[in-house]
Amino acid sequence: MYSILLSEWLVAAGLLILTVELVQEWVEVFEFLKFDSFKVFNDHALGKIFFPKGLNYYENLSTYVSIKHGRSCAIKVSDFEWILVKGGGWNYGGCLVYRSTKDKELIFGLFGKTDAIREYEVSKKIEEIANEFPQVLYYKIFSDYKLPSQYDFLKTIKYNDLKPVEPCLLYTKVKSPFRIADLQFYSDSIKNEIIRISCEYWNIGINDYLEYFCKKLANHVSLMHKNGFINDSLEYSNITMLAEIVDYEWITAPNIPLPDGNSGNVFTYERKEKEILYAVEAILFLSALIHIKYDFFDIYETFISEYKKTNSDYVDLNINIWKILKRERFIF
Repeated sequence: MYSILLSEWLVAAGLLILTVELVQEWVEVFEFLKFDSFKVFNDHALGKIFFPKGLNYYENLSTYVSIKHGRSCAIKVSDFEWILVKGGGWNYGGCLVYRSTKDKELIFGLFGKTDAIREYEVSKKIEEIANEFPQVLYYKIFSDYKLPSQYDFLKTIKYNDLKPVEPCLLYTKVKSPFRIADLQFYSDSIKNEIIRISCEYWNIGINDYLEYFCKKLANHVSLMHKNGFINDSLEYSNITMLAEIVDYEWITAPNIPLPDGNSGNVFTYERKEKEILYAVEAILFLSALIHIKYDFFDIYETFISEYKKTNSDYVDLNINIWKILKRERFIF
């Protein structure tokens, strides 16, 4: 159903920035990334304080990820084990922290304690249903550490509604550091290499990548729906190239209130329906970014076919899903 044409092999080796010779053998596959030592607010001293447990600051590679908020860093443990660290400052240059006056609870570069606690709790719930989802390991609160004086403001910073941010770093284990949205910043040769690496993990041929990705994402969404989880923020910046769903901030989970205080138990039927469309839309973005001719209905049919293996009752009773499977266009 899907096909992909590989471009030439990687030509961007010159982008590599090595920090330590000891890790040379680690970077051969990922040499198109700009590696550096792990930093918090671009500060090596803070990077050492908040480096992930069990890893050596000077021997592990890190790279900035997350185009949407610019506040995440990926630290490499092995080829298919990375730790995403969220909340280490706005990495786009200029100011390190920026508070939006338009949105009362949006601060670029920081991640608040309340959100960190909730994301950790949601992760523990997800781990009860399957072990292949990204795992939130722990979080570190800035105020628990003695920091250089220039960072004292972090202990007092507030949202626009005067609630304290209590910034921290959140540590999440994933298999791939790349999100679909990241592809738009890479050349075609680098995109092809990322796909090749993903296929290596799944032990599939490159021509099978998109269809396999679609099925894996469908399985993950279906598992979550079957067990009471709904993701209203399933977009292409929250899905890795191995179909991992990351960022649990706004995922509805059993017995865990949403950040806005909502129980998350309203309109669950329609929200699942909408999330499936979000997932298909993300796959359409992926198709376009890797130059594969795509068709919404083909992707939707593949997605539902796999989704149904885990959650058939929901599909069988959903009239709108069957209308789309019949290739009808309509208004919900």
